[in-house]
Formats: sequence, C-alpha cells, structure tokens
Amino acid sequence: MRISLLLALVFAGATLSAQELKTVQPADIANIKSVSDPRISPDGREVAYVVETPVDAPAPKNEHIWIVSTGGHSAPHPYVAGSDGTDTAPRWSPDGKWLAFLSTRKNPLAGTSAFVFKLANVEGRKDVIPAKDADKDDAKNEDAQLWLLPTTGGEAVPLTDLHGNIKNPEWSPDGRFIAFVSRDMDTPKEREDKKRKIDEVVVDDNYKFDRLWVYDLAKHEARLVTAADINIDDYGWSPDGSQFIARISPTPRIDDYWRVSKIVLLDGKTGTVTRTLEEHAGYAKPRWSSDGHHVTYSRMRPLHITDEHVLFDLTSGKTHLLESNTPGTVQQMVWTPDGRSVVAEVVEQTHTAAIKVDAATGAGTHIEGLKGIASYRGAIQFNSDGSKISFLANSFKSPEDVWLLADGKAVRLTDTNPQVASWKLGSEREISWKSKKDGKLIYGVVVYPPDYKPGTRYKTVVHIHGGPEEAWVNGWHGDWYDYAALLSSHGYVVLLPNPRGGDGQGPAFAEANYKDWGGGDFIDIQSGVDDLIAQGISDPDKLAIGGWSFGGFMTAWTVTHTDRYKAAMVGAGVTDIYSMATTTDISPSFQDGYFGTWATSREGYDAHSPVRYLAACHTPVLVLHGGADSRVPTSQGEEFYHGLRFLGRDVKMVIYPREPHIFTEREHQIDSLQRILDWYDSHLETK
Repeated sequence: MRISLLLALVFAGATLSAQELKTVQPADIANIKSVSDPRISPDGREVAYVVETPVDAPAPKNEHIWIVSTGGHSAPHPYVAGSDGTDTAPRWSPDGKWLAFLSTRKNPLAGTSAFVFKLANVEGRKDVIPAKDADKDDAKNEDAQLWLLPTTGGEAVPLTDLHGNIKNPEWSPDGRFIAFVSRDMDTPKEREDKKRKIDEVVVDDNYKFDRLWVYDLAKHEARLVTAADINIDDYGWSPDGSQFIARISPTPRIDDYWRVSKIVLLDGKTGTVTRTLEEHAGYAKPRWSSDGHHVTYSRMRPLHITDEHVLFDLTSGKTHLLESNTPGTVQQMVWTPDGRSVVAEVVEQTHTAAIKVDAATGAGTHIEGLKGIASYRGAIQFNSDGSKISFLANSFKSPEDVWLLADGKAVRLTDTNPQVASWKLGSEREISWKSKKDGKLIYGVVVYPPDYKPGTRYKTVVHIHGGPEEAWVNGWHGDWYDYAALLSSHGYVVLLPNPRGGDGQGPAFAEANYKDWGGGDFIDIQSGVDDLIAQGISDPDKLAIGGWSFGGFMTAWTVTHTDRYKAAMVGAGVTDIYSMATTTDISPSFQDGYFGTWATSREGYDAHSPVRYLAACHTPVLVLHGGADSRVPTSQGEEFYHGLRFLGRDVKMVIYPREPHIFTEREHQIDSLQRILDWYDSHLETK
C-alpha cells in the first residue's frame, strides 16, 4: 500500500547516525509547526486539519487547512488554496459534499450583487454591522468569516460578512444550517468616540457577549439566536436541529466563563432557556447523542477545584459519572455516531487513553490502539459509520501529527516536522515513587540525555507543570512550554513530576492540594528528586528547578524553602496569592476554590505565598513574565524580583512586551528559552 511507503519515509530519519544528529537549539523549538483540529470526512477517506507555521512578528498568523488521505492515496497537502489570510476550523457537511471553514482572506465579492448576505433578528441592534459598512480604519482584514468549499472541486465561496470574528462553526445534523458564535462589536458611536480618544473603560460594564448565530444556506441569511445577554461558552446541536445544548455564563468575564456557568437547553429559534441541566458547569464541551436520548457535560465538584464528567439521560434524569470507569482524569468526551456510547479521552498516571462508555449501562472499556498515543485535546473524531477515528498523537521523537484508528490499528498519517529526525534526542521513561508525606504513589516522566550511561550522575532540571490541574505525559517534549527535549539534548536529565493537585489519578487527587499549595505537592516533588539521586541518576550538587504559571509558583516556593538547587526559573509565577486574588482575570473563583473566600482567609493566603519567605531564598533566580499577562499579572513576578533585589540576592527579571500568559511571538519564545538554558548552564558550571 502507498501508506507503507509514506510511513517508510516518515521514519527514515531514524537511521541517521549519532554523528549526523544536531543538538537542539531554542530556535528549533520555536520553529515547530503545530497541528490541530483534525476532522475526518463522513466517508472516512480523508482528514482535514490545520497547520500553523511560526512567523516573525508582526506578521499575521500563518494557519492553513491541509488534507490527507486515510488510505495512502495522496500525500498531505494544502486543501484550501489561494488564501491571503488564515484558514481554520474545517467542518465537513453531513453528506460530505461541502467543507465549511473560517478565513480572514479578502472577500472578492463583497459589495457586489454577486454576494448575497442577509441578517435576521437584529432589529434595533447597533452592535451588529456588516463588514462592508464598517469604517475603513476598522476593517483590516482581520475578522474571520464563514466560507464554503465544494469537495468535488471548485472555488471557495464566502457566506458571511460580519464586522467581528466568527468562531466555533458547527453544521446542523440535516446539513441545512451552520451555527457559529460571534462577539458583540462596538457600536458606531463607540467606534467614533475611540477615534476621538474618548476611550475610558468602566470596569465590568458594557460587556461584549459571545452570541449564537445560525446561517441558513438556502436563504443566505445569518440569524441571531441569543439576543438576550447571556454568554455562549460552548454549544451543540440537538439531533432534530430544533434545540441546542449550551454552556452559558452570565458575563464574558473569564472567571464566569470557566467557573460560573450553567448547562442549559436553548430553543433553536428564540434562544430562550427551556431547561437547566446543571447549575455549576465544568469545563467540558456539552454534546447531544445522535439518538436524542442523552447528553454529556461536566459539572464542578463541591470544592469547585475540578470537574466530573456526566452522561445524562434526558428522559429519566439518570446520570453516569465517567470517572467511575477510570482511575485517571477525564479530559473530553465525544459521542459515537450511533449515539449508544461516548468515548472519553483520559489521562491515567503519565499516559493517555480512551474509554468507550455504554450510554445505557455506564459500563466502560479501554479502546485498543489508543492507549499511550492519543492526544487529550478533544481531537478524537469519528466518520459517519464509526468505523474510523481520526485523532492527534505524538511520541518522544515526533511532535503532534494526524493519526487514524481503523480495524483496531493506529496509523500515523502525517509527518509535519520531518526536521526533527535530525535532532539529537535522548529517551524517556514513566516512573513512580512514594511521597515522604504520606506514602502516596506519585507518577512522573524522566527524560534522559542522548548517550545516557547508567551509573553516571547527571545535572538535572526539575520542570514543574502549570495548572495546578495539569499533567505531564509520555510523548513529545519539544515546545515553548514543555522543553525537556531542549534541555536533555544539552546533557540534562529532566524530571517531569505530577504531584498531588494535578491530573492522572482522579478528582480526589486533583483536590488534594486544597489549602495546601507548597505542602504535600512540594514534598511529592522533592521525594521524586530524592529517588533519582538514590538511583544514581541525578547529581545532588547539580540540581536546577523551573516552571511556568503554577510551576512558577512551585519554583518560587521551593527556593524559599530549600537551598538544594543551584539555579531556578520562575516563569509567570504566582508569588503573592493575596494580591493575585484582586488582580487576576480568574478571580474570585480560582482562589476561593483553593483557599477559601478572599475577604475572610487572609492568613491562609499569606501562609502559602512565596514572597512572605524571601529572606530564606539563596538560590539564583531568573524571573520571566509577559508584559500583558492578565492571568498571572506581571506584578506577581515584580514582587518576587524586587524583594530578592532588595535583599541583594542573585536575581534577574525579563519582561516581554505584549505577551499574555502563554507567549505567542516567536522571537520572545526563542529569547526566553535561550535565557533559561544559559541560566541553568552558568549556575551549574557546565560551560
């Protein structure tokens, strides 16, 4: 088969000799193309997906839709051609004859009689403006619009012309409509005022809501469904197209979006709430089974730290919790086409898996062929008869790519980053150890440098994940956030621990750091380090530690409570929980869930804040932060940096302009990775 030839080419790089391999550099990591949103065609013959190629700022994003045959009949290639903008969100029509997608390309038909676009249910609204009527200064070809491409051949045609981004398109089950979400835009007066610098911002006022729309393909008309002021966080069609299941929040504030939302049923015409299924929704996408009898969603547990995943019978009201089928953490859910089962993507310890749960009985079984390789980013998709599954996966020596599961066998379809075959990479191993706090078994991944020799002690970096509810899993570790491949290529052993408070061991484990940040989780991590030293793997005199977000917190906590590390990197770290609570965009729910109400819990907030223990820090610290970080405000890094500076400690801080919590600009990614590498090297005396 041709696919055999493709796979032979994909893995040909494995034959390169060690002399030909190159040591990984920060630019190599930043240049990795990312793959996302794979969508298998209804007949199962093709998969459309999105490839993003890194570009230098201020160039716009380079995102385009690619296509790959599932039978090896053609190599992966760009599918939506001729675009002067970005192309994303490929969505096959139920009959497979059309591919809808979002694009920022120019509409050559805008303003001509050849382009018909009507609006409905927008009477009296001044925040709904066709792009052609927007001021030229506001129309910069940056708004994503809905487009349609015939799969039998032909040119893509534009469907919408709204001033403002469109996102999350989904076909109706009968293929007559496409729903999408679009945020309110400024009114003409607001835009004019801003031009005149009358642009004061009244906090928590004049919200711009994400609203649900439905595009009628026959009428060439976009109808506003949710005219009332509710924020559409996510949604799914009912099988008959008359309703939607939706996760909604009272405002578009990020805190409300994530932690103050409900699961409801909406009338498909009026947008009114007809039934509330859950008052305290979790993070999962709500979805309807094809037979109409069941829905899936998640709900927050009592502490409001993590969520649990629900399979709900709309008639009887009976629920099954998917967590009862796994000792791990459920990430996302997708229905099988027949509506009889739901597939849950799961993290178990330090690997991924997929569990198929019977809707009637709640019984679950692992899907063979997906354990340890399936991505847990909501990427599993079925073709129309359920015989094939497309998904994303990676391995230690290969970044994320499109894979196919058919007849119980998983096959890799794409090789988006072939240059990785020339990189000098080591190896990885899933490990576990007992925490010295209570004997709890803790899991993690250890990454070894190339040419690792058992019995030799190596310089070691402990890299801590964010969240805190996240997890390191076995697989690719070569991106800006997870760069163990970079460190190991330069001779480091890297420990990736999953302490309590994270994913992989069920909801109770994720809640085990309640009012205890820097307690049991700190001991869990140090116990893992002790274990590597006891095994003769790590050199106790050449240890470094670092992490981002919660990983930054844990690093800051560690260096204010032990001197065992020779260097540390605090990236976008929470260092003062009390001030964080009044400045972050996820307050008050996030801190309240972990530490209790801000107004009455000052003592607990302070007790777990690293800045209260700065005098005990003697470790050289590199502080990195984005200048536009609203999740962990830059002031958190500044508090830690200036406190150490006042004490005369070895500390350096770098602030990256324009960067939010997760860096997006390639130049900044390269610079930050290089600084981290140099900081560890210089303080561990490796040069």
